[in-house]
Amino acid sequence: MTRAFWILWKREAGALLLSPIAWVLLTCMALVSGFSFSQCVAYLGQGVREFTVMQIYFYIFHFWFLLIILVPVLTMRLFSEEYKTGTIEMLLTAPVRDGDVILSKFFGALTFYLILWVPSLLGLAIFQAWTGQTVPVAWAPLALSYLMVALVGMFYLAIGIFGSVLSRNQAVAAMISFTIIALLFFAGFLSYLVRDPGWREALTYVFTLEQMRSFSAGIFDSRPVVFYLSGTVFFLILTQRVMAGRRLKG
Repeated sequence: MTRAFWILWKREAGALLLSPIAWVLLTCMALVSGFSFSQCVAYLGQGVREFTVMQIYFYIFHFWFLLIILVPVLTMRLFSEEYKTGTIEMLLTAPVRDGDVILSKFFGALTFYLILWVPSLLGLAIFQAWTGQTVPVAWAPLALSYLMVALVGMFYLAIGIFGSVLSRNQAVAAMISFTIIALLFFAGFLSYLVRDPGWREALTYVFTLEQMRSFSAGIFDSRPVVFYLSGTVFFLILTQRVMAGRRLKG
């Protein structure tokens, strides 16, 4: 990483942390985390034992629905605002590379995205204390669950940045990234409907909920890791190509 990257990363991370939308998103995540853990208590109170706490927490649908909305809101301004206000011209004429600009925005958003998960970790600690569980925490399922959360977040953030670079309008940028993310997320449900084994396997490969179910049970699978990392790189490269095209047109 270059010195320019670190300077730009501090700029992006600081701008996100100081923006009003950041605190709105953090509040929403805290509320959803609290509700999710209350659902865990309700399920366990009914005698449900075939699922772990982490499986119940990460399999509740409203949790993922919030995530699908959260990422476009978080990323919509990253490039759109720069192009709309004209500050992108000053940034690109500075002695920095396109890659530094893109990666600084990506890692700035990723830093805040990871901070959003602090309430869920606090909620888990409170849940353990409130239920009086004396059984040691299953660290493998816990670590794999949050690894999956980080991988999905990286992929969705890359899509969000790509949507932001396509339009000067923040609402349009958010809609583009929301559409792509939603299509990818809900495509996995088609695996329940198709009969062809090849298509079913392909759809299962991109089915986030099934991948999370395995990871939260402590089962590591390298295929989702490859999928999300390669998808992240793919959309970041697309973003760079769009920036390069705009530079030539300008």
